[in-house]
Amino acid sequence: MMELLLSLSIASFVGSMIWIVQSSMRPITQKVFSQAWHYYTALIPVFFLLGGTEIMIRMIQFIHSFLTSKSVMIPSQSIIEQIEHISLIEHTVAGNPPFMQTLVDSLLQFANIHDLFVITLATWIAGIIVFLAVNANNYWVFKRSILQNSRAANMDIKSVKVFISPNAITPMVIGFLKPVIVMPDTCLGKQETAMILSHELIHINRRDLLVKFFVLLANAIHWFNPMVYFISKQTNIYCELSCDEKVVQEMDSESRRLYGETLLSMLEYGVMRRNLMGISSLYHSKEDMKRRLGNLMSAKKTKKSIVMLSLVASIVLVGSGGIAANYASAAAGTSSKYLREGGSNVTVVSSDGTTISYDKEGNIIPVALRHEPRVFTKEEIVERIKLHIKKGIPVPEGYITQLKKQGEKDELAALFDGINQIDLFTEDGVSTFNVADLIKS
Repeated sequence: MMELLLSLSIASFVGSMIWIVQSSMRPITQKVFSQAWHYYTALIPVFFLLGGTEIMIRMIQFIHSFLTSKSVMIPSQSIIEQIEHISLIEHTVAGNPPFMQTLVDSLLQFANIHDLFVITLATWIAGIIVFLAVNANNYWVFKRSILQNSRAANMDIKSVKVFISPNAITPMVIGFLKPVIVMPDTCLGKQETAMILSHELIHINRRDLLVKFFVLLANAIHWFNPMVYFISKQTNIYCELSCDEKVVQEMDSESRRLYGETLLSMLEYGVMRRNLMGISSLYHSKEDMKRRLGNLMSAKKTKKSIVMLSLVASIVLVGSGGIAANYASAAAGTSSKYLREGGSNVTVVSSDGTTISYDKEGNIIPVALRHEPRVFTKEEIVERIKLHIKKGIPVPEGYITQLKKQGEKDELAALFDGINQIDLFTEDGVSTFNVADLIKS
C-alpha cells in the first residue's frame, strides 16, 4: 500500500516537472519546432503519469545493473586482501539525506501511519471514481443531446459516418471506438465543408480521441495534482493546432485565409462550453482561436535538420524524466523499504575507503540506497545466515558472535548441520573455519 502511494506521488511529481520544463522552453521551441512536435511531446508527461515512471525506473536500473555487473562483483581474493574491517550493521551515508528521503522517514515515525495510508488510499480511489463518473455522465448526456434529431449527411467519406445535427454548434468528432463526424445544421460552402472534414478526418486517422481518453485517465488518477489539469488543457490545444497545421500545409495563402475565416465563423456560431471526453470539436475559446489563426499563416514544411533536432529533444525529455524518476524513487521509495526491512546485511570496508554493502538476500546495495543502522533480532540473523549459505557468500562473523552471546549454540549447530567448514567475513578478511571448533569456542 505504501509502495503504491509512493509510486503515485513520484509519477505525479515527475510528470509535473517535465511539463514545467516544457512550458519554460516553449518560447524557444515555438520558433523552431512544429505544432505536431509540441502535440506529441505534450504526451510525454502523460506517459510518465500512466506508468511510464515505473518503466523508466526499471529500465535505468537494468542498464545500471548491466554496466556495473562487470565491474562490481562479490569481492575476489585480491579485493578481500585489502579489507580492513566488517560491519554487522549498515553505516549511515555521509552528508544530509535527500528531501524526499527525509520526508518519507518522518512519515514512517507516526504511530498511526497505517491508518493514515488507508485513509489516503481510500480518498484517492474515491476521487478517481467521482472524476470518471462526472466526466462519463457529461459525455453521455452531451452525446445524446447532439445526436438527437440528427440525420445522416449525404457525403461520400469511406468508413466514417457523417451526421448533421440541429443541436451541434460546431463540427466535431464523437466516439472512442467508432468515431463519427457531426456537422452543425448551417450553410457552408463546398470548399469550407471540405476543409472542415479534412480537419476532422485527421483527428480520426491519428486516433486523437483515444489519446484524449488516456489524457483523461491520467487526469483521473492524478486528480489531486492541479498541474495535471494544465497538462490536459495544453494537450487538447496542441491537438487542434497540429491538426490545423497539417490541413493547411499544402495550401496557398488564399486558401489559408479562407480556412481561418471558417474557424471564425464557427466561433461566431458557437457558445462557450466545457471540454468533454470523447469529443474533438473545431470550436475553442477566443484566445485559443486567435492563437490558431496566427499559426495558420506561419505553418510550413519542417526541414530534415529540424526533424532530427526535434527527435533529439524528445529523447532528452524522456531520458531526463527517467533520470528524475529514478532519483526520486531512490530517495523516497527505497528509503522506506530498507527502513522496514532492516537495512543492509553487511558492509565491507576496504583499505582505500571503498565500501560494498549487501542486503539480507546477499545482493549488492548501491551507496545511495543505504540507510540508518539497526540491530537484528535472533530470527533475522538466523534467516540471513541461511541465505548466505544458500548463495555461497561468506557469513559475517558478527552474526555468529551475536548468536553465541545469546546462548544459541544449538541453533548454530542446526544451521551448519552437514557442513564441515564455513567461510566467514572477519576483521582480517575472509577466513575458513572448522564448524565444530567454531561452535565450541
